[in-house]
Amino acid sequence: MKNKSRMPILIVPGKGPIILPPYGPGPVMPPNNEQNQPGGFPNFPPIPNQSPNENTNRIIIKIKSVFNDKFVQVGANRYLYSIGEYFNDGQVFVMILLDRNQIKIRIRGGNFIRIDDKGFLIADTDNKGASIFNIYSTSQNEYVLLAPNGYYVRVRESDNMLVARAENAGPRTRFKFRKVQNY
Repeated sequence: MKNKSRMPILIVPGKGPIILPPYGPGPVMPPNNEQNQPGGFPNFPPIPNQSPNENTNRIIIKIKSVFNDKFVQVGANRYLYSIGEYFNDGQVFVMILLDRNQIKIRIRGGNFIRIDDKGFLIADTDNKGASIFNIYSTSQNEYVLLAPNGYYVRVRESDNMLVARAENAGPRTRFKFRKVQNY
């Protein structure tokens, strides 16, 4: 049994350690998850609402698919693909931390990511048009993204595009977020 008196701590760049308040359970996960935990996956550590300023609540990252072990890049027509073989092949992203397990993602120095009408992830919008994703930890350093359309982001087998069409979290929906220092 976990010690409930321990509060989670998150290290935020420029802010140092922050003790996170307990927020209760996150959204109910769909049945048939691979994890046999009550309530589905544990929550991504929530960030207290410190400021609406994007610069204080952001982490510069590279995203890597656990399924095909490739880094995420922006490809044809600004769609996201998991095709980068090496760390330098991957796109640099900014993960903007919002309240309670929610994030926005943007290309560093570029557009925000949104979900189009077919569920594909595309980098072509401003802050107001950006999709807000819920993020959940599946295991140490692996996460799943629940898109606003109610589906999980996964890597499509035919061409490695990122698409929010998975009803359940599984092997194709897991990603690693690697913090980048020198970009």
